[in-house]
Amino acid sequence: MTDRFPAIESPIRRIVLVDEVVRREPVRFRAASTPQHLLHVTLSGEVRQSAGGLTERFGRGEVVWYHEAEPVVGEILQAPWRFITISFTAPALSPPADDRRVLRCGPQTIPLARQLLGIWRDLRRPALERALLGTARLVDLLLDFAPLAGLPSAGPVYPAHARERWWGVEKLLRLRLDAATDLPEIARLAGMSKRTTNRACKAATGMTPVRRLRELRMTHARGLLQHSNLPVTEIAFRAGYARVQEFSRDFRKRYGQTPREARKAPHDYRKLPVEAPIVPPDSR
Repeated sequence: MTDRFPAIESPIRRIVLVDEVVRREPVRFRAASTPQHLLHVTLSGEVRQSAGGLTERFGRGEVVWYHEAEPVVGEILQAPWRFITISFTAPALSPPADDRRVLRCGPQTIPLARQLLGIWRDLRRPALERALLGTARLVDLLLDFAPLAGLPSAGPVYPAHARERWWGVEKLLRLRLDAATDLPEIARLAGMSKRTTNRACKAATGMTPVRRLRELRMTHARGLLQHSNLPVTEIAFRAGYARVQEFSRDFRKRYGQTPREARKAPHDYRKLPVEAPIVPPDSR
């Protein structure tokens, strides 16, 4: 019977924070999301931001899903920007693909977010009851706005500890995208064998480690092209490429246009200098 009906494993390990945040001034900001899953359920306002190499606008009735300390550059277009922020750890849950970072709320997303906030703040409840109710509301919320078909396909849970360790090594990779890094080096950073590293990355992201690293480099480079005036050669170096020709080839293969074409394409946002002052948004 266990072969036909495998055990159910809860993907939600821990709810780290639930809060309601208000930013009352239309400011520009640069920040990084928290090192786990982070949801912003938008209640009011409008924001334009770039994360993971994509620029998007979002406002009331939309949810933004961040993951693992991603760099974020943005601007509050319409204040007040009010949102319920939910931070949680779930190593077995793959984040949405880059082009599905902003999702429309479902019919119950905002009420469920408010219920979760109420449970989080109600310290009079017994700890077990608070934990079970909070987890249940979060699961209901995820299913309401993010149907399973909208999440990327991930591999099997095995090995669970290695899968969690992958997200840890990915944080290190994001900090050293300009370094020459191959599979043996990734495995060394992970503290695992090459085979286990490969299986852990596929289970967490659906990609091999080398392909995942290339994806991180491409999205980082795309963000620099959109938000800085750095030369393409410098951007190639910062994305880990010693030869700009190889960078341009991979960029065109990934996005269907050259880096210079991507830079010339019209955008509806204001470029920020590379060293713009950091205005950290609350709870990021």
